[in-house]
Amino acid sequence: MTNPISVVQPEVRKENKMTINSFLKQSYTEAKKQVENGVSLIQEGVFFFKEEFSTFYHETGLCLNRMALPVNNFLKDIAQIEAELLQEISKESPHYLLMNGEMVPVEKVLTMPMEENH
Repeated sequence: MTNPISVVQPEVRKENKMTINSFLKQSYTEAKKQVENGVSLIQEGVFFFKEEFSTFYHETGLCLNRMALPVNNFLKDIAQIEAELLQEISKESPHYLLMNGEMVPVEKVLTMPMEENH
């Protein structure tokens, strides 16, 4: 085989080799920076997603709380009414009887004169 004859002069080829070498080094450095930037872009994306998800979660909690608040208040009112009724029942309140269209306490009725039936 014959050696191909180069049209480029040897000095120009040496200069081009240096240029190609520096170009490859620069390309490698840029590629490395882009990979590092890519990692930071991924980290920024994950951080953004996390923040948005956290905000969404927080807003959903607030919305559910606002929806449940009237129901909770209603249930508390019912429980309070029931507790007050039970408290009134447990008190020593006089019992009443209806006599001649009038409500009279039992104690008063027992002290009234009564007929004797034999």
